[in-house]
Amino acid sequence: MREDQRHLPFGRRNPLAREYEVAKRPIFLLDGWDIVQGTDAAAYVSSSVTDGVMYGTNGSLGVRHRSEGDTIGFETSVFVNGVYHSVPIDNHIKSEALPDEMQLGATVCDIHLDCLIDGDCGTLRAMPSRRLDLRSATYYGECIGVMSGDGRLMFDGAYRRVVSMKELDLWGAEVVYSNFLLGSSFGDLQFSESPTYLPPTNIVNFLGSDDTFPSYTLEFLVTLTVDLREWNVLRGDNADDVLLQSRTSGIVVSTSTQSTCVVEYKGGASKLAAEDQVLSETGDDSLMDMNFSTAAVSHPSDSESDPGYGGITVASFGNPRSKSMSFRKRFVLSLSTDSMPLKVTLTFLSRHHTGVIPTTSSFPSLSEIIDDQRLILDKFWDRFYIDLNQQEELTQHRLRLSLLFNAFRLFCVSHNLHNGLSRGGCSSTRKSLLYDFHQYLYHGIFYTLTSPPQALALIRSLYSLLPQARVNAHRISLKHGAVFPRSTIKGTECQHYNIVSQARLYVNAEIGYVINFFFAAAENIDQTDRLWLLELMLETARVWPQLGEWVESEASFRLDNIAGPDEYNSTASGNFYIHLSAKMHLRYALDLYEQQRSLLGEAAMVRLLKQIDMDESELENFRSTSDGIVVRRKDCLGVYMVHDYFNTLEEWKAERPKHPLSMNYHPLAIFRHMLVDVPEVLLGMILYQDMFEKKDLAKNLAHYEALCTYDSPEALAIISAMDFKSNGSFSHGMPLLRSLLSLDVDNVIYTADEGLNFGAMSSSWVAIVSGIGGLKLGQRTLSLDPCFPAGLTVVKFTISWRGATLRTTVDNDYIIYELIEGDSIRFVHGNGHRIHLHTGFHRYSAKRQVSVPRLMSNNEGEFDGAIFLCEALFDDIMEINYAAWYKTLESLFENYRALHLREIKPLTPSEYFEKVVYQAEKREIAFSGIHNVLLSRGIDLALGTPDDAEIVETRYGLANAKVAEMAEIMSRVNPRVNPLMYALLKDLAHNGIALAVVTYTRSLKALLHYNPELMTLFLASIDGEEAHDRHIKGRPHIDIFLRGAEKIHVDPARCLVFSTYLDRGFTATSLAKFRMFFDVEVKFVIDPASEHFNSHPKLSGELATAVRPDGGPLTLPLSREHLPTTVDALEDMIYKRCNAVDDQDTD
Repeated sequence: MREDQRHLPFGRRNPLAREYEVAKRPIFLLDGWDIVQGTDAAAYVSSSVTDGVMYGTNGSLGVRHRSEGDTIGFETSVFVNGVYHSVPIDNHIKSEALPDEMQLGATVCDIHLDCLIDGDCGTLRAMPSRRLDLRSATYYGECIGVMSGDGRLMFDGAYRRVVSMKELDLWGAEVVYSNFLLGSSFGDLQFSESPTYLPPTNIVNFLGSDDTFPSYTLEFLVTLTVDLREWNVLRGDNADDVLLQSRTSGIVVSTSTQSTCVVEYKGGASKLAAEDQVLSETGDDSLMDMNFSTAAVSHPSDSESDPGYGGITVASFGNPRSKSMSFRKRFVLSLSTDSMPLKVTLTFLSRHHTGVIPTTSSFPSLSEIIDDQRLILDKFWDRFYIDLNQQEELTQHRLRLSLLFNAFRLFCVSHNLHNGLSRGGCSSTRKSLLYDFHQYLYHGIFYTLTSPPQALALIRSLYSLLPQARVNAHRISLKHGAVFPRSTIKGTECQHYNIVSQARLYVNAEIGYVINFFFAAAENIDQTDRLWLLELMLETARVWPQLGEWVESEASFRLDNIAGPDEYNSTASGNFYIHLSAKMHLRYALDLYEQQRSLLGEAAMVRLLKQIDMDESELENFRSTSDGIVVRRKDCLGVYMVHDYFNTLEEWKAERPKHPLSMNYHPLAIFRHMLVDVPEVLLGMILYQDMFEKKDLAKNLAHYEALCTYDSPEALAIISAMDFKSNGSFSHGMPLLRSLLSLDVDNVIYTADEGLNFGAMSSSWVAIVSGIGGLKLGQRTLSLDPCFPAGLTVVKFTISWRGATLRTTVDNDYIIYELIEGDSIRFVHGNGHRIHLHTGFHRYSAKRQVSVPRLMSNNEGEFDGAIFLCEALFDDIMEINYAAWYKTLESLFENYRALHLREIKPLTPSEYFEKVVYQAEKREIAFSGIHNVLLSRGIDLALGTPDDAEIVETRYGLANAKVAEMAEIMSRVNPRVNPLMYALLKDLAHNGIALAVVTYTRSLKALLHYNPELMTLFLASIDGEEAHDRHIKGRPHIDIFLRGAEKIHVDPARCLVFSTYLDRGFTATSLAKFRMFFDVEVKFVIDPASEHFNSHPKLSGELATAVRPDGGPLTLPLSREHLPTTVDALEDMIYKRCNAVDDQDTD
């Protein structure tokens, strides 16, 4: 496999699933607390991906840098949250239906920091380095070896940019130009030795130049550019103070800036004076001529996120046909050998806020802003921990990078949550600008458990849209209540749906869920906050009794024709998620009302009910409606249906679908098939776990995992979390979780350049905490039951609960709970074990930490794990391997026969058996057996690398050709696992024995492709690729089995190994590290003669007594005709052989 190819994760697969494979080579690396772009990635990854990942934001401002290309110029786009607007694309037909819309006005301006040398841009001679500091939220870019056009002037440029989290309207950037070198000829300059350095292409210019030292005029430019197609300029003589008004929303934005240029010499420093310029550019004005809906700009705003003019048109100045207007600051410096500066610092600071009156605050220095950032982030990182160490990581800290990056981004945007959180967190425009309220479910859980004040601010942003939500309810003929949309900016639905009559009413229930969860987890809630939270809860809940109807024959309340979050099942009645979430929403609303009445008093409740026009009878109706909603299970299948008719839909039997389905197939083609995008049933079970038994979780997971398309990344979080909850340490959820965590930083589905996915960030954290951490969501009591999935070495996370912060650490031996902030925390571990951590009170001394053994094992069983060599599972695998090598070598031999005119004998079965099967490697795989075969024919090939193409004459080239040949053979014969071996595997897995499959071949995934039933049984695998990457020694070393035991968290002494041909090369000392080896018989075209077979290694003397106190053997032979098929039979075989040895010793 080539290094840039993507590899399939090991685990369950279904033919409907969208691919989320993580590239083998990372795009970014973690260097301490810095995210840096990999040097290899710079060559094949679009710079827009880097720009998207390394943008800056505080939730209010989004500052996206455009990577340097050929010249030293730094361009930045500035987005402001809440100033953009959504307008219909086509409004020629007046309709109340939901039209397609576009988002305008997010980019307030573009900022350019440039350096011109005699009017030309300096040319980059090396690829710039880029990094993002997670401890200060500062972006750094370094350009080494910038050259003038004639090649005689060279200097470096260091750029840094930061968005303040202390003052939300403030950001700044700075370029430091240094290391100026001036030569009379090309040879006078010293060039970079960096491997990314690009030599000059204009050497000819230097050959005819004279030896005099030239002089240059350097122009340092700061340019603020406004797109006049989206903004009117109301005021602005220069870049210091610019007032803009959105052409679509009418919102006014005031921008004030400060630009300085300081030149430092050996004798001191001086400031350059600025020259102000105003420029305009004419161009495409099609956007200006569009007839936008007046509804989009005519209404005044009462939202705290929109304090503008509310659509009042204000006269602007400038050419009405201009495309853009630019305000420039120009600093000029003459440079010669007599006036060479040490460095030149160009600094730009800017404030952007909504409103007419400009801010009067002075600008701090960029260093002061960065110092403030460090203090803020140090406080965050001191109390927030998240880490998953994965054994199979070839790049150190790769998964940790994703975890830290996601947490960092969610923290940065949390400073402006009272104004909402868009899909992309101000990282891009277009669809990323919308607020996706379904994502607020995951955001709400994340912030509630990490920073409750930010969770309250997020809910407050929803409350600010309550007036518009009441209008939405009126639009669908509801007498009272509020309806929140799925995708919005100002509270109205901005997303086009296939069925326009179906409002996304499940958002109401999810808002109620977040409110209820916040009350459970927060410690102190102000009385005012309690009242508006209760108002929001009641207003969102009261829509349900109006939307459904009673079925008298069943005495049940039905909510039909209401869609859930799954777009692929939005047309049928009896939606599971709607009924479950509405039932619990009404119950939560009643419970919250009763709680607040006892805390705040009857008078406060009376005033609130009067304010929203509600009475006690309506609250009683909540109770009867909630009790009347029935969540039905399909008894014949033992699972819950997505909707009433889900099991009657057709299975997808066509070709493997193209993803996303919504963009490749007609909606009716999707609706009539049995598939899901967002697995609503599993989501409901995770959110309301107390409503279901654990066996229900496993059954429904098995059913819906096979039907999930994963077109929405959140499906990865739901499936993986449910897998961890259902199967614990035997889960296969890590590949899904890893893909979700790496969605942006590894550009898994090629969307990072279009804006980051904040829903994926928060939902992945929820999957870790609720899945691996075993947190039971929806409870009033904190309850944790962590698991430790195969392939991990450590799990760490923190949870804030009622004023305290709890850190949980899980490793192979212990679960450690530690109180790191707060005075006291109480929680339940596992199945009812209550734990109280505290700093001490009364007569009790402090108890900040407790360690719980992860496994309560008494070691009474014979073994805890089993590792299978892949070749031991299949009857005909040896013949397939031989045939593949035979054909591969024959192709090589034919060429040599023709070129050298000599006879070369083909590979014989006995030679293959003797030299290839029994090949001995000193270190990692080097195809020594094939090498010996070739040497015996006078052919000596170098080892090569795994990247060698099949036609390259190296041993790896031959191996790659053999893999392709083997794949072609397997496509014809479809190798199947031995039935007896499969029965044994199933029984082992059913009895909780951890299983792994290992092999030195790179055909493991292809073999499992033809035996998909095996993928659910093995927790871990090692194939030829991993063996090469990890430098795992080949046979007769047992390193591959030791690695397999490590991946499934089993002590080798408690692990069985099923292998082949153990009679040669293996040492008794190495085999004794495991509980026992089984030498499985392998069928081949020849039977190994007696002279081929050696006796198995045995222990003797004191070593035998020390290693095998029971006197048992190291290895047992297994005939394929008499394989054990159950754990009991396997244990009996071990007992019998051990007893037989004891009897022999007694005799």
